[in-house]
Amino acid sequence: MNSKVKKILSLIAALAFYGLLIFVIIMLYPGRNDFNLGAMFTGGYPKMIFSGFLYTIFISLIALVGSIILGFTLYLMTVSKIDTFKYIASIYNEAVFGTPLIVFIVVVYYMIWKYLPFDSRLWGGIVALVFYMGPYMKNLFEGAMKTIDPLQYQAMTVFGFTTYQKYRYIIVPQLIRVIIPSLIANLTIIIKGSSLLNFIGVPELYNQLLFVQYDNFLVMEGYLLMFITYLIITIPLIRITRYFEKRVESWN
Repeated sequence: MNSKVKKILSLIAALAFYGLLIFVIIMLYPGRNDFNLGAMFTGGYPKMIFSGFLYTIFISLIALVGSIILGFTLYLMTVSKIDTFKYIASIYNEAVFGTPLIVFIVVVYYMIWKYLPFDSRLWGGIVALVFYMGPYMKNLFEGAMKTIDPLQYQAMTVFGFTTYQKYRYIIVPQLIRVIIPSLIANLTIIIKGSSLLNFIGVPELYNQLLFVQYDNFLVMEGYLLMFITYLIITIPLIRITRYFEKRVESWN
């Protein structure tokens, strides 16, 4: 039996295991006779759910781009020759790493963003996610930079490269192939974290599903649909991450 057949049989066995597990859960669930998932797709509910889905994707992509920019800025501050910049970045990193995301979102929105003249729950939530994920992106860049051979820096100095030329032609192209898997992994974290924006009233996926759930008194149906919907978003990203990880390994 070749390895490909073994993998297929192993996959079938794994799917059978989870199928059996789901069946057991359904049979043990006391309210299975009243379970009605279809009720969440009646009236205007599908439109609300789809709107929340699009909000989540929009929020996550904007937060990803923003946190990449902030993370790279924080990285530059940590390697700066100016100690003040290093301390600012270090203190900020420690503050974020020591704070739960939900607490960070509430503080940023209700204590800062809400009192600004351009108050917006959506953009306030995005800004909170950006500033929370910034230090994680900084660590990503920090780790990626260590993969670059120190001899390359010496060569760039010998050839008289400016700082811009170093990053534009040598460093960034090498960083991209290394950080792509981690960026996609961080995107899944942002997507899951975006559900906490419900606490400040952003109409993302979790918020809309929660409304449909309680409007119909379908608690378990709502949470099951949340579980499935978030998996639909994150599982392809996880698979893409693994694909790029294998590509990076083949390049090395």
